[in-house]
Amino acid sequence: MNGKKSSKSGYDEFIKDVANGNINPVYIFTGDQSHLIDKALNELKIKALGTQDEMNYIVFHGEATSGEEILEDASTAPMFSSKKIVVVRNADKLKAKELSKLEPYFESPSPSASIVLIFSDGKAPKIKSKEAQKFNFTIGKDNTASLVRDEAQKLGLTISPGAAQTLISLVGEDLKELHNEVIKLSLYRSEGKTIEIEDIEKHTRKAKFGDVFALINAISKKNKREAQKALLDLEKQGEEPLSVLSRLIWRFRLIWKAKELTDRNTPKADITKELKMSPGAFYYLSQDLKKYSYQDINRIMKLLLECDKKLKMSYIPRNFHLTKLLTDLCN
Repeated sequence: MNGKKSSKSGYDEFIKDVANGNINPVYIFTGDQSHLIDKALNELKIKALGTQDEMNYIVFHGEATSGEEILEDASTAPMFSSKKIVVVRNADKLKAKELSKLEPYFESPSPSASIVLIFSDGKAPKIKSKEAQKFNFTIGKDNTASLVRDEAQKLGLTISPGAAQTLISLVGEDLKELHNEVIKLSLYRSEGKTIEIEDIEKHTRKAKFGDVFALINAISKKNKREAQKALLDLEKQGEEPLSVLSRLIWRFRLIWKAKELTDRNTPKADITKELKMSPGAFYYLSQDLKKYSYQDINRIMKLLLECDKKLKMSYIPRNFHLTKLLTDLCN
């Protein structure tokens, strides 16, 4: 499989390829930034099909389809068009035997179709195909602030480096969440104005973020009652379960990273610089380092990621999964 090195999650390179008219028959998407993946799919759709053609844009879900169904659609000629796009979300949910049924097609794909396999768990199996291109939609910490500035620029605004880092410290590193917050901030600042730290502190939903940290603190104390109350407060404010979960994942990733740095006797100033945190924020984080072993954090991350999959794919009310998650985390 042809691979591509990524700068900003592979998104820039993908968009450049598509803009140059390079529409591949097979794409492999990995990475944790669903916002960038959705934007990439939209650009591919516009370039290959235009803005009105929905008939030739087919979406499957790996947990609810078979190799034969995907193969049939990819092999069938497009309707009233020269191209069709077949997207397989949660391709990691395809059983190995179902994926193997697509291998002959990958060796000689239809020139009138583009298959996009999206591996939501971030790991893609080896696919033998000279035609396949892989793009990793994951961003490094150093690029997150840059992408926030890009989002603001698209809205005719600029955001100071300090404001960008403050926003990230409150929201986390999920680009969809950051994108939504920048849009809201744009409503308070006229075009051409710079968003500063005080704008973030004034207009970002601090009450909700406070409740998220109340939830995190309750989990760290293994207090189920407090955790359930904090979750109910967030639900009353209209907070989406996936948004709550993304901040929990972000927080425990920070704990893991801080624990590694601390165990290596890294100076406190270097830790706060690496984590992009103020000394005060690190003080509260450091309290959690004492409460969790690496084994604890590994167990918690597995529970969080499993809950993420259930929230995205299950038909059961989302608050059920979060409630069960809190019970598991507090045990």
